[in-house]
Amino acid sequence: MKKAFSIVIFLISIISYPQVSSSFNVGGDIDKFYPVTFFDGAWSYNLPTNLKLGRSDVHLNSNLRGTLMANFDFHVTNWGYGSFFINADIKPSLNGSYDNFIAGWRDATANGNCRCIIIWLRGGGTTYFYQSNYAVNPTIYDGIQNPLPYLELNGPSHNFKLLVDEYAKTTGTYQARNAYFAGNVGIGTTAPDEKLTVKGKIHTQEVKVDLLGPLVPDYVFNDNYKLKSLKEVEDYVEINNHLPDIPSAQEIEKNGLMLAEMNMNLLKKIEELTLYSIEQNKKIEHLQKQNEKLLEIEQRLLKIETNSK
Repeated sequence: MKKAFSIVIFLISIISYPQVSSSFNVGGDIDKFYPVTFFDGAWSYNLPTNLKLGRSDVHLNSNLRGTLMANFDFHVTNWGYGSFFINADIKPSLNGSYDNFIAGWRDATANGNCRCIIIWLRGGGTTYFYQSNYAVNPTIYDGIQNPLPYLELNGPSHNFKLLVDEYAKTTGTYQARNAYFAGNVGIGTTAPDEKLTVKGKIHTQEVKVDLLGPLVPDYVFNDNYKLKSLKEVEDYVEINNHLPDIPSAQEIEKNGLMLAEMNMNLLKKIEELTLYSIEQNKKIEHLQKQNEKLLEIEQRLLKIETNSK
């Protein structure tokens, strides 16, 4: 009886989670990526569909064509329902003739109910193996197995791609939604000591800093601000080998550089330098006026001297 019960449980588990494994081939040209639709088989079971795509043998289909390991978790909107997403983890080829086998992906159900996503896959007779937790029914639109373009229900038509979409060039995880991390995040380090710790260079177009700490030093222009004399600054530099309010090289090497604080300190120095320049300009203008008066007096004296002869 116990053995029969175990068999029933095992059969129920198979029926509940019908894992599917197979392969397919994308024809057409090797330099083109063709739309292939994958059915969201888990949608009716109120679960996400998991699709794994792979090519382990670098020589499959042709010498050094390349390898691929990719994992897609997705749940389509199906004509407007919520909780839709496509998360992708792509590991392209590192030693094949072709680096990328995936050019992009898209939920094809914004205005329809095909319950499918589109993934653009490299053609040229390239074989792909797949495994999924539910039926995904890959359908290839390469102009041979099915005609091009693929027409999204109540939506746009989709032809092959010649270039890889920017978001699909990743060798890591792609997620279209915001990510939240409660702890510290480390890049290039296993011991992050701040919310984000990066060991290495950061390449970005812009950095925005919210000034909740250092005060913007416009107070330098207030009438009651005591500006050090240049003599005081000179004496300080001779003793300390760095400007007042600016950390020394040894301090920065030991404690690091606080970007917002340093920028505000540098701004303060620029504003002080502006005041010095204004003061120097006033002195120069005063000397110029004195020189003009002296020149005028000199000309008068010369005139008097000339008339007296």
